[in-house]
Amino acid sequence: MKKMIYATIYTMDRDHPTAEAMGIEEDHIFFTGTREEARAIEVDESLDYPDQVILPGFIDTHVHVIPSGLFMTGADLSQAEDLAEVLERLRAKAAETPEGKWVIGAFFQDKHIKEKRFPNRYELDSVSTKHPIFICHNDLHPFSFNSEALALLGFDPALDGVCTDENGELTGCIVDPACVDSLERIYAFFSDEDLLKGCEAVDQMAAASGVTTIFGKDSIRVLKLREQNKERFRAEFKPMWMTYNTKDWEGLREILEDEALREKTCICTFADGAFDGWSASVIEPYEGRPTEFGMLLNTDEELYEFAKAARAHDLQFSTHAIGDHAIEQVIRVYERVLKENPKEDHRFRIEHFELPTKQSVKKAAELGIALGMQPLLIEICEGMDLSGYACFIGDRAGKCSPYRSILDAGILVGGGTDFPVTPMRPLHGARICMTQPTASERITLMECLEMNTCNAAKLGFLEDRKGMLRPGMDADFIVLDQNPFAVPVEALSDIKVEQTYARGKLVYAHA
Repeated sequence: MKKMIYATIYTMDRDHPTAEAMGIEEDHIFFTGTREEARAIEVDESLDYPDQVILPGFIDTHVHVIPSGLFMTGADLSQAEDLAEVLERLRAKAAETPEGKWVIGAFFQDKHIKEKRFPNRYELDSVSTKHPIFICHNDLHPFSFNSEALALLGFDPALDGVCTDENGELTGCIVDPACVDSLERIYAFFSDEDLLKGCEAVDQMAAASGVTTIFGKDSIRVLKLREQNKERFRAEFKPMWMTYNTKDWEGLREILEDEALREKTCICTFADGAFDGWSASVIEPYEGRPTEFGMLLNTDEELYEFAKAARAHDLQFSTHAIGDHAIEQVIRVYERVLKENPKEDHRFRIEHFELPTKQSVKKAAELGIALGMQPLLIEICEGMDLSGYACFIGDRAGKCSPYRSILDAGILVGGGTDFPVTPMRPLHGARICMTQPTASERITLMECLEMNTCNAAKLGFLEDRKGMLRPGMDADFIVLDQNPFAVPVEALSDIKVEQTYARGKLVYAHA
């Protein structure tokens, strides 16, 4: 069946940036051009959007699908002002949760509450001793558990990152480097169907946000479930295997032996933690903590061996690196791997890249390193007045997220959200990038949109069929109620996604 769609269309193809009509046949685009040209083409159906704008479907290059899905059903702690309110919100969630089932506190930031800390196990025990309780920081790094959860998870007090008091007793708090392992332990208590329902919740939200392709950064179990049940979902899924452990050779073999995952999975590990847990690795010490520099989670040699193995199997490789010291380590290791086993278009990735030095930006460009960055970290974590990070890194907060410098260096950047760390709101992210507090690092609306469409597609080697509206591409597109190029910058956040099409099918319509 052939459809012709009339609207103001921004194709994200710089050679043909706009169109008045677009022809769809089944799941792909067969025509873009003028209304006059379109009327000469015989089609089965025509749709006219005289007052709306069409863009390619957005691509989110960094989503933690299962944490997101689980947290969406938890107690929202984002607006809690003190520990008393945190505990009260958890009690309300526990009251509606069957005994023995997990109670999750989500979107928590300890720096935003009066006490500036996580509740300990005993405070969480006051909420319930009949439910395992888990609070996760908004950036997925520090956690806190009650006694029931600790008993189920069986943490070893001797492990780095498992916090104990002066008597050697578990406090309930887990920090880097034990965080990702904690998430894996928790997932084991949820059935496959529970996890798939979490995937579906994220998928539904993505469609409503105009996101038609998700890069999911999750465990192998989740990646396999999502792949085996892909008919249940609207957004296309690009798998990213997340592991802290650069010695997880068994996991790497499992990816290589899985025919469905082998060809498209990006191997993802971590160089450091996060500023909010004082675990991002920095060159200069943390503000007010002259002996603390965060942590590198792997030695150069450990990271090198893992990246080398991925490169030997022609797999894309990605490393989470937030602090300037961690970014330097990753670039150093990538340079060694790529010198030994070169590939012109490798697209090795760094995730976040929040506090790079000028030299790191220059070197990343020289090596052809690609970046997965999240514009809304500026608002949610750094703070539009920089106060969110100033308490950790002082004046260096103003050097974070240097988008203008990065793009001017010619580096490929794909935009994402790190959901649930920041919301899936690409147009709001564009507004933030255009108004960020460091004025010299602001970028244009077109550059923002490219990060979430054509350049995001390139980040995952999908540019042959995603990210632009032109003949031969997947028919992934969204209908907006306003033209983002015709409204004030502050109004970008108010633009609504009226409809989302994935592979030619309507998968979301605003009520």
